[in-house]
Parts: sequence; C-alpha cells; structure tokens
Amino acid sequence: MFPDTERFLWLEDHTRVILERCRRVATSVPGHSSDPLTVYVPGGDNKYPSFWVRDAVMECRSGLIDVPTMEGMLGAILAFQNGPTRRPLAHGLRVDPWAIPDHINLPGLTTPETDHGQPYGAVFYPGTYSPTDDQGDGAFGVRAADDDIYEVVELADTIAAALPENARAAFLRREVKGVSIIERLHNGLQAMTVDEETGLCWNSPTDWSASNFHDSLRPMGAIALTSCLRFRAARTMSGFAALLGDAQLQQTYDDLADRIAQSVVSHLLTEDGWIMAASEVDRQPDVWSTSRAVYIGLLTGEHAQRACQAMLRAYRDSTDELHPIISAWGYLRHSPTTADVIPGQMMWEHDRESTRNEYGINGYGIYQTGGYWPQPLGWYAYALAQVDLDAARQIATEFIDHTRAHVSEGAPFEWINPAIPLDQTPGLGRWYGPSATLPLEGFRRLSALLDQAKG
Repeated sequence: MFPDTERFLWLEDHTRVILERCRRVATSVPGHSSDPLTVYVPGGDNKYPSFWVRDAVMECRSGLIDVPTMEGMLGAILAFQNGPTRRPLAHGLRVDPWAIPDHINLPGLTTPETDHGQPYGAVFYPGTYSPTDDQGDGAFGVRAADDDIYEVVELADTIAAALPENARAAFLRREVKGVSIIERLHNGLQAMTVDEETGLCWNSPTDWSASNFHDSLRPMGAIALTSCLRFRAARTMSGFAALLGDAQLQQTYDDLADRIAQSVVSHLLTEDGWIMAASEVDRQPDVWSTSRAVYIGLLTGEHAQRACQAMLRAYRDSTDELHPIISAWGYLRHSPTTADVIPGQMMWEHDRESTRNEYGINGYGIYQTGGYWPQPLGWYAYALAQVDLDAARQIATEFIDHTRAHVSEGAPFEWINPAIPLDQTPGLGRWYGPSATLPLEGFRRLSALLDQAKG
C-alpha cells in the first residue's frame, strides 16, 4: 500500500472518523421530499453549515460512503438544478439554464450557533447563504460557480461504477422532476460559458465565474482548473453515452475531450511544464490544474513528464520551513512562491485590482492568496510517483504524520500556513472532509498501481 500499509490504513480509518463528523441529516428537502436525507457537509467543525455540492462529491470519492446515500444527495442536488430558463438576479448577476447550485440550505443542518438566518433553498454563488434573488454584489462572479456541474457528473459516475453493470443504464435514465439524470447532466454541460473554438472555460471582466477552491480569485481568459474538470466530465459523459448505446453523443464528447486537451497544451501549458491558472490574468503556475491534468490523463507523454518534473523540482526546493516554495507537510500552495507577482507581498496578478485591502481579498499568505492546501495532494503524489516514487512516498508520509500529530486540534485542516500558528490562523476549517478524502483517493489509486506492478 501507499505510502506504506500502516499509514494508509491509519488514514483510511481517520477518514471514516472525519466523514462521521461531516455527516448530517436534513429533516426534509423542501420542494423535493418530506423524508429525512443524509448529506455530508464540508467540515466537522460546522464552519460551513450548508450542503456544499463540490465538497460532498469529493467526500464520496473516498469510497467510504454507501450508494443509497450518494443517490439521495444526487437527487437533492438535481432537484435544485436550475431549469431551462436563465434566472436574473440582483446586481447584474444571473443563474444560467441548467446551472447546479454551489450549496443548498436544508432544514436540520444548522445549530443555534451556526444559523445563517437565510431561507431554505439553492444558493448559486460562493460568499453568501442567500437563496433569494440577491446572492451577492459580483465579488464572486456574475454567473453561478462553473465547477459544480462537472462535480455532479463525477458523482453520477461514482454511483454508476458502484452499481451492478445491468443497472447502470436505468440509473442514468432515472428522472428527477420529470427530466432524466443523463439529460440533466448533458444540458448542464451544454449551457456552460466556454470558448467554442478551444473548448476551454472562459472568463472576461464582464462575464466571469468564481469556482472550486479558487473561488476567491479572479482569473481571466481561458481558465485552467474548470477546463480540466470539463475534460474529465467529457470523458465520463462519453462512457455514459456508450453505456446507453448513443454513438453520436459518445463521439461528441470524445471530440470535446480531445479538443480541450489539445487547447490546454497550446494555450495554458508553459515551457517549464506548469499549467497556468489562466491565460490573461493570473498566469502563474497552478498546482491544482497541473497535478489534476496528469492525474486524469489530460497531459500525456512528454507533456506529462515535463509537468511531473516541474512539480518534483518545486517539492525538492521547498526547504524553507516557514516559507516553503510549494509544500508544507504535504499541504500545497496554489502557486509556487517563486511565481509571486511581488515576492512576499502579492501573490496573484488579479490582486492589483483589489480594493479590499493592501495585498488582496484575503491578504497575502491567507487562504487562497498564499495558504497551503491538502486537497490536491493525492494528484500531486501521483504525479511525483511517475518520476520519483520515493518523493511521492515522502510527501504522503509527511501529510499523514502531520495529521496524526494534530488530530486533537482538528487535522486535517482546510488550509494552513506554516508561518501562522494554528491557533492564529483566520477561518481555519477543522476535520475538513475533502482534506482527508481526496488524498486518500489518490493514495488508494497509487496503492493499486503498485500492487499491479508487483504482479
């Protein structure tokens, strides 16, 4: 097992503990079902008292959540999916046709201490708990978060893979509010804002989205992370089309996946092996996109090798304990410190436009402007293993040992910064679900590959 049997089994057991902390039971799903529904919230500390779509999907990738629970969450998410008509919101914001909520307020998820005072329903924007027509002022984009449809495709794939083979087509044809799952997924993918020529997800100053664990950033042009997620979703949808016997749809998605992969290489891949976060603003190397592109097979051959070597160099050079270039105990910075716009002061190019404080929306070194995050660790370790298995084992071992040493303080955390003591870290998320489940997923895949190599 990877990095070794004892550590892998410990992390798997601890992930079960984390998931139990994140498990909640909504008393009902208004407008969908009067029955209780088990959902998973992002963390075990009630920092996020709502049902976040991407985090729940990431927790399901642990392999530790049963199929009926996953099916229940998928049904609830799709029940709150927007319909075929664009929904205008206040302040010039909008919800596009077939958009997936960012998170959903459900009865029974809050406590008196975490009650956000908002109605139940779908929230399409980060940074707010409001499901009303006022969901923010545009600080988190003017269209709903782009990544959630791609995560829901992944959830459907996780469920289908766990079902008997003869039950998968019927699952995809199952209807939610009169529309089949496969139609809802396809419609959602077709409605996204992309550059038609390249197939890449696209932001412009007047039409942009905040997405995934980059949602406090403001990248412009072709967007790497959501484009990687779109590639993965296209591959999955091709498999669904084959399962349903729809050769034309399968070819459509195969062509889309190929076009995205080629466009990432031609528009976002740099000579030194990194994928830029975006093509016009925030052109710095992006750890999440680069490691994910290797993990999902978007980068192959020489391109993948260069990317893996770039990530290995950054890891090997991370020797400053307080200000490591890329990795602190297996927690990874969004972009190497060597790529900062102003070293030690300003990380991202978009921070030049920020009016919220001197150095950016979150302040330098905080959260997504210089914090270190463990969620992409499994992908990063997988990439390192392609060129240096010992380095991959080392970074995984560092993370597991750090988690074990800080269990009572809430490890694994949503993010940390080694220059900031844990008890002074602002907004520290504790017992954070994706911080355990995503590394576990990657380590499990590496374990399987190592077993295959042994024969």
